[in-house]
Amino acid sequence: MFDQKVLLSVLILGLGTAATLAPIWVMGTLIGIFGIGLVWRWPIGGIVLTMFATLGGEFARVHIGSLHLLLLDLLAPLVLGIWLLQKLIRKEQVHIDIIGGWLIAFWGVALTSLVWNASSLSSAAWYEAALHLIRFVSISGFYFIVRDLVGSSQFQQKNIVHIVLVTGALLAISGFVLMRFFPDFAAAGLTSLGWDPHIGRLTASWLDPNFAGGAFAFFLAFAGARFLTAKKIFEQALLLGLAGILCIALLFTYSRSGLLAFGIAGLILGMLRSRMLLVVGIALSILGTSLSPRLQERLGELAQSATSLGGTSQQLLDPTAQLRVDSWHEGWRIFIAHPVLGVGYGAYASKQNFADSESHAATGSDSSILNIAATTGVIGLFTFFGLLIAIWRRAWQQRKSWAGLGLLAGGAGLLVHAVFVNSLFFAPLLLYLFVGVGILHKKAPA
Repeated sequence: MFDQKVLLSVLILGLGTAATLAPIWVMGTLIGIFGIGLVWRWPIGGIVLTMFATLGGEFARVHIGSLHLLLLDLLAPLVLGIWLLQKLIRKEQVHIDIIGGWLIAFWGVALTSLVWNASSLSSAAWYEAALHLIRFVSISGFYFIVRDLVGSSQFQQKNIVHIVLVTGALLAISGFVLMRFFPDFAAAGLTSLGWDPHIGRLTASWLDPNFAGGAFAFFLAFAGARFLTAKKIFEQALLLGLAGILCIALLFTYSRSGLLAFGIAGLILGMLRSRMLLVVGIALSILGTSLSPRLQERLGELAQSATSLGGTSQQLLDPTAQLRVDSWHEGWRIFIAHPVLGVGYGAYASKQNFADSESHAATGSDSSILNIAATTGVIGLFTFFGLLIAIWRRAWQQRKSWAGLGLLAGGAGLLVHAVFVNSLFFAPLLLYLFVGVGILHKKAPA
C-alpha cells in the first residue's frame, strides 16, 4: 500500500510539474488519451468527433513544427487507425466490396504516382504531397468504418444523417457569425494570408463561399430525401428547421457553383420522388432571387460567362470566371505534359505556373477532374471514374430508399460542383461524401 501511495504521489507531482512547464502539451496529451478511449469504446464517437472537427475549419489548424494541419488531419487517421487495430485484435475481417476495391485501387495509383515522380520533386514538395495522400486515404477510409457500423446494426442510418445535418447547420451558423464580424476579408487582413477578398459573403469557418455552398447543397439533398420518407412529426419539424437554416446560408454564399449543385440535387429529388418538391423548390428559388439584387447580379454573371464560353457573346468573362478558366488551362497543360501518372498525387502546386503561388487557390486546379488528371494521369482517371461509377450504381439500385436517393441527388450536385471547384478533394466535403456512401451498405426503409 505504501508503494502505491508513493507511486501515486510521484505521478501527481510529475504531472503537476509537466503541466507547469508545458501546459499545452499536457492538456493535449490528456485530451488525446481521452479521445482514444472514447473512440475505442464508442466507434460512432470517432465519426462524430471527426465531423465536428470540420466546424473549426481554418481556425482549428494545429501547428507542429513547420506543419500547419487541420484538426481533421489529426483525427481522421487516428480514428481509422483505432478502428483497424480493433479489427486486428478481434481477428475480424475488413470486407472489401466493389466500392472499397475501386477506392483501394485509387489509393494504390495515387501512391504509385507519387513514388514515380519522387525524383522530380524537392524533399519539401514530396513530403507535403505525401501528407495530402495520407489525408485522402484516412478520410475516404471512413467509408469502411461507417459501412461496418451500419452493416452490423451498431448504428442506424438516419442517426448518422441527423449528425451530418446538425453539423451542417452549425457550420451555417458559424458562417453567419463570421459574416457579422468580418464582412470584408480585405479589411480584416485575410487577403495577406492568401485568402480571396470576399465581401458580404457567407464563407463559414472554411473561409471559402464556394466550398461552403457545395456542402450546403449536399446537406440539403439528404435533408430533402429523408424528409420525404420521415413518418414522425418531430423528425419532419427537425428536418424542416435544419433545411431552412441551410437554404438561407446557401443563398448568402452567393456561390454560383453551390446554387447549381443545389439545382441539380433538387431536380433529381423532384424527378425521382416528388414533383411537388420540384415545384416548391422552383417557386422558392424565384422568390429568393427576386428579393436579392446581389443574387440576381451573380446569376447574371453566370449567364454572361456561359454565353461567352459558348462563343455566342462577345462579352468578356467576369474576373472570377476568367481565373477559373485560366486554372482549367493550367490543369490541362500539366496533364498533357504528364499524361500517364501525372505529376504525383498532391504535387500539383509544385508544378503549376500560377501567378500567386501563396494563394490558397494555387494548391489545385479549379476542377476535381482536371486535378486528378494532372496529378495521377489517365490511370488515375480510370480508377477514379471506376470508383464514381460503382458509387452511382449502388445509389441508383437503392434510389427508392431515402439514403440512396439522398446520395444520388447530393452526389450528382457535388459532381457538377466539382467541375468548377476542387470540391471532391476538399477535406470536409470528402468526409461528408464517404460517410454518405458508407450508409448505403444496408438498405434504408423506403
